[in-house]
Order: sequence, then structure tokens, then C-alpha cells
Amino acid sequence: MKADKKFEEDLAGDASVYLERTDDVQKARRPWQRWIEAKIGFRNYWYPAALSRNLPDGESRAVKLLGEEILLVRRAGRLYAIEDRCAHRGVRFSKRPLFYTDDTITCWYHTFTYNLDDGKLRCVLNDPGCPMAGKVGIKTYPIEESKGVIFIFIGDMELPLLKCDVPPGFLDEDMAIYATEPYVVNANWRLGCENGFDPSHHFIHNWSKFTLDAGFPMTMGMVGKKGSRHETMKFEVNEPGPKGFTRKSAQWEMIFESTIPGREGGKDVKVIVPCAKGKSSEQLKAMFEGSDVAVGLWLPCGLKVDNFPFPTVTHYEWYVPKDEKTHIYFQFGGKRVKSRDEEEAWLKEDGHNFWEVQSPMGFTTEDVFAREGMEKFYGEEEGWYRERLYGPDVEITMWRKFASEHARAVQKV
Repeated sequence: MKADKKFEEDLAGDASVYLERTDDVQKARRPWQRWIEAKIGFRNYWYPAALSRNLPDGESRAVKLLGEEILLVRRAGRLYAIEDRCAHRGVRFSKRPLFYTDDTITCWYHTFTYNLDDGKLRCVLNDPGCPMAGKVGIKTYPIEESKGVIFIFIGDMELPLLKCDVPPGFLDEDMAIYATEPYVVNANWRLGCENGFDPSHHFIHNWSKFTLDAGFPMTMGMVGKKGSRHETMKFEVNEPGPKGFTRKSAQWEMIFESTIPGREGGKDVKVIVPCAKGKSSEQLKAMFEGSDVAVGLWLPCGLKVDNFPFPTVTHYEWYVPKDEKTHIYFQFGGKRVKSRDEEEAWLKEDGHNFWEVQSPMGFTTEDVFAREGMEKFYGEEEGWYRERLYGPDVEITMWRKFASEHARAVQKV
């Protein structure tokens, strides 16, 4: 659906409403309260857990998603995801993975042996005939593999299709996906979502390697013109999903220079972003002419950027909650291909040259720096209640309200 003006007003509200506070933190419920409560993520969704290439046959890998410790296992060509904790006395299987058969895992401490597919205790090696067999067990997780990514479902509802929980296009047959290595960011996952979609954060990218090397100016902020957000936003709320919204760049207001007013008769100081110096407004306008960048944020925590860092390339991100203070940063470069040869070229070389070097290595490092810079405020200093929002933040509050309304469930700490 496309947002109309009424929908925009109801969803976004006026950001200035949330500016007023006293010295004491005001903890009245916010219009996006479920977003605040989702410290470790939204439950009942598929999440990327690992890259396929990092889990060869016969291997296992421990991961932590939404606060849950999970062991990924690939044996005899089949994938499993099990709770990384023995039901007996809680030791982690991942400390010393022990597989005597391809369909069981044995605890290295007291020999409790579990089925990998349903988690039930099959036997206890040092207590043959143990009456607990078949009556106790460990948790197992639905698992799927697609585009070189291992996805796990965290939840307990009826299983949705994987395509309902990933940004549009990612799973398309003609979309070749190049994956850079995921890594842990020392910031809450919500800061990742908000940073990725924030229209006024582009200022930080004026010092990104990609920007400087290309001599391409980034604005001080690319903000939707007031009163026209209903024209630039496209909302998708159809069941069962995916659900999210996309902002088109066509109606953005781009600011390359501004002025710091002089004080008490002092001179005004003009500030110009680095790569815009020496360029006329006509030249700057021409550089962005025909730009068709679109940024979309999708539940539970996926970002899609069309035509970035170059036309025909799609940048995908996930900010997968690990715990309250960290998230796993997954980044992928997508390219539509017409043949197997084109796909191979993208996966073997072009994806690295035309996406990974430019974006994960030369651009999004600034985003990580910014997220980690906010973590103390939001994690330790009541930032969700102390923040002082301003006009352009209305698009962030739109997402907070959207997610609060449409998320399936909040993961409990």
C-alpha cells in the first residue's frame, strides 16, 4: 500500500512532541512501546544464523540469536539446529561436540545422547535402559538454507514461509547473492535498524573511503520534503509478509552546505561537505540526476537498498540480535543475472570488486562506528526515554510505530 497523508500523520505524529522532558527520565509509554520492549528482538521470525560456507559437512558451529544459544550441525548432508545445552546439567555441547552417529549428539560430560532432528533423549551410554529416554529432551529449531545462508526460525507459532521474513527480491531465482563475512557489532540491534534507515545520517559518510575515493559528495542529510512523505513512502503490510516500507530518493531534499550563525555580531561560517567543495549547485544536481536509490526496512530486521553502491546492484543487510548489547551484522550484495556464467562471475569476482570493496569495506564501517557510538546512551543512560528528537527523526518514529504495530511478538529477555 502507498501511504496517504492521513496515514502519515497518524503513524508518524509530530517528532517535537517527544522533545520535552525534565531532568528526571520520563518513562511514560511511547507510541512505539513494543519497539522499546524488544531489547533482544522480535519473536516468531526467520533469522540468518550463519553462512553456508562456514559450516561444511561433518562440522558444527555455535551461534547466539535473540539471547538463545544454538548449535548448528551439518552431518551426512543434512542440517540441524539444536539447543546448545544438555538437559541433564546444562553443559554446552559446543565445548566438545561429540557425534557417534550422524543423527545424534552425545554430551561429553555424562553421555546423554539426543536425536538431532527432534531433540529427544535417545539413551544414556553409562546407564543403559535409563527411564528418562524418550521422556526428556532439548529444544530444536526449524532450519532452512538458501542463497548460501543458513536461516533459523526463532519462535513457537505455526511456521511461516521463509520468503515472508526476508526483504523482497533476496530469494528470487535470478538474484545472485554475494556474502561478506558477518561480524559482531557492539550495539543493540535496534540501533542498527534505525541507523540504516535514518535519512539524516548520511553526513557521516562524507568521510567514508568509498565516498572520498569516488569524489562523490554525500549530503548533510537526505530528508523527505515536509508534507510529501506520503509520496515517497511505500508501505507493505499484506499477510503473511514480508512487511516493511521503502523510501524513494526522488523527493528527498539534499543539503550539501549550511551556515553556522555568528554570535553577538560575529561572522557567519559556511560549512560545505568535503566532496562538494568547488562544485556548483548545477553540478551537484547533475551528479544525482536520474538517481533511483530506494531504501527499505523490513521486519524483523532487514534493510534493502536498491541501486547501491552502483546502479543494478542491491545491498541487503540484517541486524540480527545476539543479546541486549550486541548484534550480528550480515551484509549481502545482490545482482540480477540472466545466465549461470553471469552468476558465477558475480559470486567469484564481480561481487567482491563492485560491491564488497565499495560498501562493506569502504562505506558501512562508518555506520558501525555510529551505532557503537550510541550504545552507551541507549544501553546505560535511558536513551530511549532521554533522546531529544527533531524534525527529520519523524521517519525513524514512523518505523518504530510500524514495527510496534506489525511485529508478531517480542522476544522476552
